[in-house]
Amino acid sequence: MVVLFRRGTESPDPVVQEVPVVQPPAGGGDALTIQQVVGGRMVRAFFQPVIHLDSGEVVGYEALARGPVGTAFESPGPMFAAAGAAGLAWELDLVAHAAAFKAAVEAKVHPSAALFINVATPSASGPVPEDLMGALALARARLRVFMEMSERSLSENAEATMLGIERARTAGWGIALDNVGVTAASLALMPFAYPDVVKIDVSLVHEQTHPYAPRVMSTVTAHAERSGASIMAVGIESEAHARTARGLGAVLGQGYHFGRPLPLTEQLVPREPQHQIHLIAQRPAVSGKTTPFTLATQDRPPLSVADQVLATLAGHLEQRAGLDPDPMVVLACLPKNQMISGEPLAILQNMARNASFIGALIGQLPPAAIPDVHLVRLDDNEPMRRELTLILLGPHYSALLTARRQASVTERGGYAYRLVYDRLTVEQAAGVILRRINKASLT
Repeated sequence: MVVLFRRGTESPDPVVQEVPVVQPPAGGGDALTIQQVVGGRMVRAFFQPVIHLDSGEVVGYEALARGPVGTAFESPGPMFAAAGAAGLAWELDLVAHAAAFKAAVEAKVHPSAALFINVATPSASGPVPEDLMGALALARARLRVFMEMSERSLSENAEATMLGIERARTAGWGIALDNVGVTAASLALMPFAYPDVVKIDVSLVHEQTHPYAPRVMSTVTAHAERSGASIMAVGIESEAHARTARGLGAVLGQGYHFGRPLPLTEQLVPREPQHQIHLIAQRPAVSGKTTPFTLATQDRPPLSVADQVLATLAGHLEQRAGLDPDPMVVLACLPKNQMISGEPLAILQNMARNASFIGALIGQLPPAAIPDVHLVRLDDNEPMRRELTLILLGPHYSALLTARRQASVTERGGYAYRLVYDRLTVEQAAGVILRRINKASLT
């Protein structure tokens, strides 16, 4: 995914360039290729309403892509699968977005109503075709867009997904996280996505409870309480489903009970919603020169500790990472190429069995990679080469241990350190290391 516009590059009232739509060849629908679909911009936009559960008001729409009628690509699944195999997934994504934006503007969707756009292929790069720029710029000026991505993309392609989220935030758009609970391990990555809207399937608890349901609901509820994010229940097909959704804490709903996907002009409610879906307040930005140690000591001075005590504290956290029932994100800065406890880096592989993501900045890359662990070499002049850091971040637990060797070793201890449990500080420190890992992984 990439931000489709940059601030200051479009006029206050951009003019839409007409997006050309090429009809399928007469009698040749079955022989239509995905290259023709993408190159000819043969994508239609259908829309499914998003409902405020208490009032029943339509507060937004999710845009859904459809291919040419009567062809193998009419349904989005085969169409996007074929595009991915042909290396056209990125362009098809943009074509689908442009079709949705154009339809929403033409239908005069109120600018305070939410428009959810699926991101099928989170990507950090990709050209925007010139013929689509007008529709995309108009969306920036006149629509309230929420980029919706799958929870699975966080666990399968965290680096590109996080970069895409940062760029979408820069554009002023919201973030929605879909399919929450599909993989329990990826729940720990939710703090990094920091979504404005979290979508859960009502089937998690209706009729037969999914085994991940308690873990999913506790994680989603904790995020909503901490951030003010909205919970949306999807798959609502009856009034009983709607009651279940309210019991899950959902304030928004979507499903056939409220409306099936249709062309927008057939179902539009052209008025300003009274219950707008808001963007949550973003966490304070962290300077590019900030390190975990400077974050941990910005409000409180560091303490002195002996080497053995620091190793014992680290050992406790390392054990916690391997045993905690909720999968965690584990991040570290280990310039000595060993754990702070003195254990070898190989124990990270054991932690990976229970963690959702493990990454470490180290002094030198080992001869062989450690399975399921993201390792990045520290540059020789990086300030973090002076620090030891271990971070655990889960749905309900957070901890940051960070230390620097003192200039003069005294009897009181050889390191200046802080052990911090404040979640905001831990999340900020984790972001510093994760961005460094992401940057290295994407270059």
